Amino acid sequence: MDELQEQTDLQEMDRHNEVILGVFRKYGVTKKCRKNEFVFQENESPLAAHYVESGLIKISQSSQEGQGITLFLRYPGEVFGNAEILANLQRRRYAKCLTDSQLIVLESRQYLELAKDDARFAYSLAVITARRLLQTQDMVETLISRPVAWRLAWFLVQMGKQKDGVLEVQLQLSHEEISYVIGCSRQTVTELLNKWREKELIAYTKKKIIMINPSRFLSSI
Repeated sequence: MDELQEQTDLQEMDRHNEVILGVFRKYGVTKKCRKNEFVFQENESPLAAHYVESGLIKISQSSQEGQGITLFLRYPGEVFGNAEILANLQRRRYAKCLTDSQLIVLESRQYLELAKDDARFAYSLAVITARRLLQTQDMVETLISRPVAWRLAWFLVQMGKQKDGVLEVQLQLSHEEISYVIGCSRQTVTELLNKWREKELIAYTKKKIIMINPSRFLSSI
């Protein structure tokens, strides 16, 4: 994808996000949630859709061993918890705050009415959902076809933000939670991070990773 096309796509996504945010702000209610607070839990009826204004939310599923497997992360500007409303299903996963977060909560009946009656809102939701599906397909392909080291590197790059010429990753997941996302053991995540730090590919503290040269980092994996 060339730079002009990428810029056009980003502008289009911004327009759709503005439509969705406008609807949530007009009809929804702002709610502040504390770190580790559940937004909803498995097997509950879907009472509302949620828009992340700030913070970070993990969408997880309980395993047979009783551990939570993190499937998705929802960042500021993203909607979650709306699929079960449209499908008229109980919650199959739970949502939990990884940090103090601020959400806009849109009651399920109101959400359904707007999805049916507001064409701009419905279209923007459809576009965002399609993009998310494609991203999920890319992630599944990555998990299946790539070695663990590459999967971890890819995941960190996805989470990072460019700042002062470097890629900065705020590490808001534990090594165990990261291992669930990329399909490996917690020990492997820890060993790889320590190895990359020793090679000076990353600067790594408990809660932050800095990649001085992201392209060199990925090519060296």
